Formats: sequence, structure tokens, C-alpha cells
Amino acid sequence: MSTEPDETHPQQEADPGAPEESTHLFTRLIPILFVANLEAERDFYLQLGFTLTYQGPEFPDFIALGSGSLEFGIERTQEADPQLPNRVLTWQWGVTDIELAKRRLTAAGVSFREEWVIPREDWKYRVLHARTPNGYHLMLEGANE
Repeated sequence: MSTEPDETHPQQEADPGAPEESTHLFTRLIPILFVANLEAERDFYLQLGFTLTYQGPEFPDFIALGSGSLEFGIERTQEADPQLPNRVLTWQWGVTDIELAKRRLTAAGVSFREEWVIPREDWKYRVLHARTPNGYHLMLEGANE
């Protein structure tokens, strides 16, 4: 990587008083997971309580799922390597009810491991560890107990 100035994008000094500097440009994060088996991954999340927010002929290899204000996509790719998800991403979700999450995983036939995390005496919570059908490490983190 060069440390020379990029002539195509000259640097400008920011005016801290400019109105556009105080507005939020970014409003949502919608990650997209690449998978080999699109339908299995979709069904996995539907069984956990997510809803389908997009599936259509415009993008036949893409599906969007959501729960409340959370949304993400899954996209089929031929280059999906079953070993890669474990090295690329830990999919960590905060949940409001860890017992409900355990019941949904169990009902879906998903094996999981439960772990207590105790960073300090006054701070402890449970985490459920599972794998999605395409190999992503799923962590469901409960509230402080």
C-alpha cells in the first residue's frame, strides 16, 4: 500500500461547523453471510424466530431475514468453503430471554453448548454456542443475571 497522497481523491480539511458533519450518514448495518446451502440457513433462522423480510425473483440467490430492528442477508455462492465461516465471523446476538433461546434451539434440533461468563462478581451472563447449517459460529448472549 502506498503512502503517497491519492491524487484522485484530494484531502480536504473538515469544517467542524459544517451541518453535514453533524448528521448521521449511516443508519443501519445489514451484514450478508455467504453460504452454500441457502435454504438450510434460511430455515435455521426461521426456526429461531426470525422472519423473512425479502425473498424474490429479482435476486434469486439472496434472502433477507429480520427480527425487530435487526436485519441481515444470506447469499448463495459457489465459492462457499465449509471451513471458512469459523475463521471469518462469530455471529453474536444479544437476546432478551436466554431460556426462550434454549427452547427454540432445542425445538429446532440444534445442538448447543451453554457457558456462564463472569467478568466480575457483579456481572455474569450466559452464552449459548451453536453452529448454523453453513458452519457459522452462533453465540446467543443473555442479559446480566
